[in-house]
Amino acid sequence: MKTIKILNYIFVIALGFFAVMFGIDRFGNKNAAQNGNATLYTDEYCQGDEFKGFNDVIPLEINMADGKIASINILDNKETPRFLDRVIDGGLVERFYGLTPKEAINLDVDAVSGATYSSNAIIKSVKTSMAVYEDEVSPSPWTWQLIGIICCAVVLCILSICRKHCHI
Repeated sequence: MKTIKILNYIFVIALGFFAVMFGIDRFGNKNAAQNGNATLYTDEYCQGDEFKGFNDVIPLEINMADGKIASINILDNKETPRFLDRVIDGGLVERFYGLTPKEAINLDVDAVSGATYSSNAIIKSVKTSMAVYEDEVSPSPWTWQLIGIICCAVVLCILSICRKHCHI
C-alpha cells in the first residue's frame, strides 16, 4: 500500500512539473519581445483577398517600441504608386503611431478618399498584425502553470480523502 501512495505522489509531482514546463515553453517563447519592442512583418499574417489593395497585398513592417506602434513602413509591393501616395499623403499610417495594440485594433479609421482599396488593405493588415502581436505578448491568465497547480491540488485532495476513507 505504501508503494501505491508513493507512486501517486510521484505522479502528482510529475504532472505538475510537466504542466509548469509546458506553460513556460508555451508562454515564455514568444515571437514578439516581452518588453514591447518588436518588428512585425504583415506578410506572415496577412494573405488572401481580404488584405489586397487595388493590385495585390501591401506588405508592411510594423515597429513596436515600449508596447506601442513606433513606425509602419510600406514594403515593396505591386500597388499603383499614385494610390499609395494618396494613402501616405493622407496620413493614414501615422494615425496608428503611438497606439497600443488594443487601441490600434479598436481604432475607427476611414479610408483615404481616392485610395480606398489600398487604405482598407493597410488598415486590415495593421489590425490583424496587432491582434496577433497582442495574443503573443499578453498571455492568458489561465496559463498552463496555473492549470498544473490546480491539477496537483485536486489530485492531492483526492489522495487525502482516499487515504482517510480507504486506509491507503
